[in-house]
Amino acid sequence: MFFFNLFSYWIDPIIIVCFLPISLVIYYLNFIYFLLLFGKLILILANLIHQPKEGIFQRSSKDKDFLFYLLRRNLKSFVLRIFNYFPLPWAKILALKLFNIKIPYKTGVLDSFIDSDFIEIGNNTILGEGSIIMSSMVLGDFLLIKKVILKDGCTIGAFSVIAPGTIVEEGVILGMGSFTKINQRLEKGFIHFGRPAKKWKKNGDNFILTKK
Repeated sequence: MFFFNLFSYWIDPIIIVCFLPISLVIYYLNFIYFLLLFGKLILILANLIHQPKEGIFQRSSKDKDFLFYLLRRNLKSFVLRIFNYFPLPWAKILALKLFNIKIPYKTGVLDSFIDSDFIEIGNNTILGEGSIIMSSMVLGDFLLIKKVILKDGCTIGAFSVIAPGTIVEEGVILGMGSFTKINQRLEKGFIHFGRPAKKWKKNGDNFILTKK
């Protein structure tokens, strides 16, 4: 009996130490899961009260469109900031899908910023490190919200900026550090480069579009 108690005395700390990393991972995953569901619930309630829409709105506390835009943006930014450090690449895409962003799993989005509303991204599109996809922009005393569409097979270079209303056609490459103008359309199958982006030359790669 004495030896059994002595063995139990030593084995308990060993078990705790061995299972501590697993316990921490489980607690972390539960926290992420709860945070995602809580954020989705708040977003559903906010959209029931006031639906998001495109347009130009007064940047004022009296404008409901502006106030609910701030609510949605801050909520999504808080949750997605945590998913930026999640080791699994599909986790951020799952969070974006739950937050009403149209994006397939065949997309590379790590280390990029994607705005809170009115974003549509196609298959096999890659967003470079530090790239920014903006469907909203503050212009003086006004807020502009306009849908952004990135079609299949696009590559957005590192530290590039996509402005509200931009449509990027299939197979487009946007060079590193470039930015688009509001409502700009980048022509299918061409490389664009510059500040603002201008058509440079035909994309020599035979990009593959996955459409099912």
